[in-house]
Amino acid sequence: MANLLRVRNLIIIKEPDNHKIVRQGRTLGYVKRLLHAIAAALIVIGLSFIAPSAHAASDTITRFDVHAVVDKDGVFTVTQTIDMAFAYSGHGIYAWYITRQGYDDTQDRRINYTNFKVSSPTGAPTWMETSTGDKHISLRIGDPDRSVTGTQTYVITYTASGIVNPHVIQSGMDEIYWNVVGTAWEVPIENISITIESPSDVQQTICYTGSDYKAPCTNHTAEGRVASFHQDSLNPGQGFAVVGGWPVGSFPGATLDLVPSSQNPFDLASGGAKAAGGAGVLSVIAGFLLTRINKRGRDEQFANVTPGMVPVTGDKVEIKYEEVKDAAVQFQPPQGIPPRLVSAVVREGTSDDDITATIIDLAVRGYLHFEQGEGSDFTIRRTSLEPHGLTAVEQRIYDGLFSLGPVVTRATMSSQGFYSTYQSFQSLTSKEFNAQGWYKSSPRAVVSAWRIGGLLIALMGGAGAVFVGGQFARNGLLGVGWMAIPFILLGLGMMALAKRMPVRTAVGSAVAIQSFGFKKYLETAEAKQIKWEEGQDIFSQYLPYAIGFGCADRWAKIFEELVAMGAPVPHPIWYTGYGRMPIWMSINNSVGSIESTFGESLREHVAAQAQATGGSSGGSGFSGGGFGGGVGGGGGGSW
Repeated sequence: MANLLRVRNLIIIKEPDNHKIVRQGRTLGYVKRLLHAIAAALIVIGLSFIAPSAHAASDTITRFDVHAVVDKDGVFTVTQTIDMAFAYSGHGIYAWYITRQGYDDTQDRRINYTNFKVSSPTGAPTWMETSTGDKHISLRIGDPDRSVTGTQTYVITYTASGIVNPHVIQSGMDEIYWNVVGTAWEVPIENISITIESPSDVQQTICYTGSDYKAPCTNHTAEGRVASFHQDSLNPGQGFAVVGGWPVGSFPGATLDLVPSSQNPFDLASGGAKAAGGAGVLSVIAGFLLTRINKRGRDEQFANVTPGMVPVTGDKVEIKYEEVKDAAVQFQPPQGIPPRLVSAVVREGTSDDDITATIIDLAVRGYLHFEQGEGSDFTIRRTSLEPHGLTAVEQRIYDGLFSLGPVVTRATMSSQGFYSTYQSFQSLTSKEFNAQGWYKSSPRAVVSAWRIGGLLIALMGGAGAVFVGGQFARNGLLGVGWMAIPFILLGLGMMALAKRMPVRTAVGSAVAIQSFGFKKYLETAEAKQIKWEEGQDIFSQYLPYAIGFGCADRWAKIFEELVAMGAPVPHPIWYTGYGRMPIWMSINNSVGSIESTFGESLREHVAAQAQATGGSSGGSGFSGGGFGGGVGGGGGGSW
């Protein structure tokens, strides 16, 4: 049904309040308030900064500029400028910084932050709440009673010490290895610039990005006493570490701030059993919260129409809330919806299978011809049919296939040069899927937000309890660290339930029901049940859907059985096989060859990048990791 793509002017009647789907931000806010109350009882602070807001997944930092002036004592005077582009509206931003991390088996290293101040040239509220935990310091900036929109600038200034690594033996230099952007930021970050002014000339620079700080950054330079680093963009969960080297003695007053590692707060002696019992009670509360969270991911559905159908425009309809997981068998795919979107709405996100399905779909529709070569080699050529009437995504894939030459081969698509084209395919299919309005929010962003939020709750809750337990342990009261268990349980539970959190709109559920039904048909149909009109190539028509659903192999075997039974199965005119392999299985092998090229182009790209940076895997500085890797880090987002 073409009207599944867009529906307007429906008068929606919601069910009673106890059946409403609570928006993600409200649910997380409710969880946050309950956790905050529990944390206060445990003296676990800082949890108010880690729950993602309703709009955090769609907000973006468009500028992240850090300017640090380092004196001879190794004290950093930092000005951090953040431009936060709120997708809708928000109260402000939050950030947290790691203050303590392991150095060796017996010692921890401390980074000391002081003199935090904040201002806003754009007039955003700059009220700041700070909270200090055992291994972090947190800031929440903004006004809970006032919302801002558009792009707002926040300027945070502070001082920090304990970052400089004086006289690193392996490199023969004084080094700064600073994780300026931690891997716990929950929003995309663009245009990241870091500058470090120092007492003497910089000798060497390098920088790393990624979730594990192993990928090379965009660029870095050393000019006189200034080290500069730049990264074009970072996705949520990716960090940015900078490394600079100076002559030994450039920071004569700098020292490492090393302290004994915390004592074991998990010992059950000296009252620890009572603490463990308290942790058990709180774990029950965490379990109750998880049961409430589990109900959050129910889809909207039209209550008074046949499942999979959409009401007539102008009708009054009721909305019910029920997860779409299965459907009755549908013998045809949803009308007016391309195969890549049909499979994406089932799996709640796009994948490389959708790109492959679209390439095959273009061939089936007559725009391309596929010729299988020896082994896994293949060739794709344009046909004489002009590509008129293609969607924007299909046109981009059609043009992109031939971006490196008039004929596409396996070698072409496996090359490093094809990688950027492959990336553009991924981006376009994802944007097209999100633009359909079939979900309340981007499923991938929602899942990421819940996973990151759960991880932060587990880590920060655990770290807070360990800090409290450590404080008590120093006074002889052991076992308090068991209070970390409820937070770890809640955080891991949120991560486990993250896949359930994306919520389909009523129209999205109708599309999903039809798509699930057609998927069941492709997965369960037997050869003797397949029917088609004379001359109709039903194998080719439904093959792109089977590719997206991951059942192309089964679909091909059905038609191999039909040929063995003597059925008049039309030969696919868009495909030329090789050798004596049955054409249906040959086509299936060809599909696998296309999909494998995407991974090969990625490996070629990574290898080229490694060669361009001297083969370094990143993350080791100049000293081979002699001082234990980068220091600092943290994360943040909007609220």
